[in-house]
Amino acid sequence: MFACLMLVAAVVISTRSAAAVTLRELVDEKGPPKLFVAVKGVEMPTQDQTNNFNAGDRALLLSEHQLTDITGISTIEVNDEGVVKPIAEVKSLLIYLNHNLLTSIPDEVGTMHNVRFFYGEHNPLSAIPDAFAKMKSLEGIYFGHCEFTEIPPFVFDMTALKKLQFCKNRIRVLPDAIGNLVELRHLNVSDNRIGRIPESMSKLTKLRVCDLSDNPFPALPEAFGKVQIVNQLRVKNCPITTLPAGFATMRATIDATGTKIDPASLPPQLRDKLNTEKPPGSKEWDKMIVLPKKKGK
Repeated sequence: MFACLMLVAAVVISTRSAAAVTLRELVDEKGPPKLFVAVKGVEMPTQDQTNNFNAGDRALLLSEHQLTDITGISTIEVNDEGVVKPIAEVKSLLIYLNHNLLTSIPDEVGTMHNVRFFYGEHNPLSAIPDAFAKMKSLEGIYFGHCEFTEIPPFVFDMTALKKLQFCKNRIRVLPDAIGNLVELRHLNVSDNRIGRIPESMSKLTKLRVCDLSDNPFPALPEAFGKVQIVNQLRVKNCPITTLPAGFATMRATIDATGTKIDPASLPPQLRDKLNTEKPPGSKEWDKMIVLPKKKGK
């Protein structure tokens, strides 16, 4: 009988530890969150993405905390290398909120002018506030694996964005306004329901990686071939039958796995671009500041 009671108690404690919490409850319980500091060669303590760090950046690591509400995120205090300070005083901040239970993001994020990258992947989100457009230092937003049916229209007014990721949602339209984002280096809208790629993609002349895979569009506009993508274009599992001729002169490789393209039908120079690997020198591991967490750790 005693053993059974002990087992029940253990289950209750375990359930509580895994229970959903708000950010305020988390801070009340554990105190000011300790910031991760990007130093050359340091390993990321979480499974979060690491390729957007500059030396000296700080990161608020709140992924996998079962968070349901982040109200107060713009005014919390944080522990920055032993110094407790308001989050607004932290320079060059990355915020990680992946793998939580968030259904909304508060408008207050618009006051967080020190945030460079905002990660909200793997959350039941279907909308975000237009306050994001007020974040003066924001370079990239990541909302993959959520429940969006469209990319919020205000995003196309955020012309300073360098990275945009809305993969694995239920987005049907990539609007002509995508051409406004002329500073984009990385675009990922893979695994959605996009039926057409607009000609305005030809304006994204700074692209290094573009992932359009697993969407039902039947063709890429010829004008898109003007974009000399640097590292890789991915169109895996799209029902396209050919590629814009202009891609023959770009540096990037093209991952066309699972498409309807017959390589023999392509000009030799364009056919040579078909490859699942990026060209040599693209990964630049030696330039990475923060190393990804090793699997199994």
